[in-house]
Amino acid sequence: MLIRRRGGVSGGVSGMAFFLLAALLVPGPVLAQGGGFRAGVLVPMERVKATLGKTVDNTAPNTLVPPPRRRTLVMDEASDETWGSGVGAFLGYRAPLGGSGFHMGARVDAALHFAAVDGQMAGVGESPGRNQLGESWPDQWTFERKRSYGLTVEIGGSPGALASMDAALFVLGGIRFAQVELTNRFNGCMLPTGCGPSDYVSGTDARDLNHQAFTFGLGLEKGLGEGLGLRVEATHTPYCDEQWTAQFTEVGVTVPTVLDAGETGLKVGVVWRGR
Repeated sequence: MLIRRRGGVSGGVSGMAFFLLAALLVPGPVLAQGGGFRAGVLVPMERVKATLGKTVDNTAPNTLVPPPRRRTLVMDEASDETWGSGVGAFLGYRAPLGGSGFHMGARVDAALHFAAVDGQMAGVGESPGRNQLGESWPDQWTFERKRSYGLTVEIGGSPGALASMDAALFVLGGIRFAQVELTNRFNGCMLPTGCGPSDYVSGTDARDLNHQAFTFGLGLEKGLGEGLGLRVEATHTPYCDEQWTAQFTEVGVTVPTVLDAGETGLKVGVVWRGR
């Protein structure tokens, strides 16, 4: 049995992101001095973590779950993490803040990601296999990042000797959207009286989700020559929780589920700097 679901991104948040980008890129009295467009390639190396939590709700009046599990909530949770890589490109604009040596910039970017977190529920219940009706079955799941895009704003400068080294430090923050897939594989008993070896039900619930997140971090950029630079960023991106409820109407059981995920790591790349 295969069930595929899709989640959506709020149009209001997406519209706000690109409104902010447009506002930042409009030349003003300060930004017009020495501003330049920039483009680059960034390669991320990130630690990706995902936590899947579920509650088996046996409290419906029409549930077929027998005592003692009837009218109970059975909670379960599992976390796992892995290293992931990818490749991305960006286009942006940077401008000096007067003659202070500081700058402000904004960019839009898109990236492909190659990471899959594999986890498994321990299962909660009294049966040896944790697979009676009304228990939390020991599901196996995979959280896979596919692609992301976003808007990032930075403020930085070249204090002290950094100016003579053609280097700059900066802080950054932004809005990020990531397209991921969560695949949950279950095997359990749907019969109130219990199951024999041939009675178990197996299935896969595959969901395409659009995560929203705020990203923040620190970075360093070092000139490599005319119009070329090396860029390193350390970032943390906690995604907003995704929630949904699986319905097993034939036995009167619902399973509210929450996915929490995030990533922390480095991005290294090359930037072409306009004048």
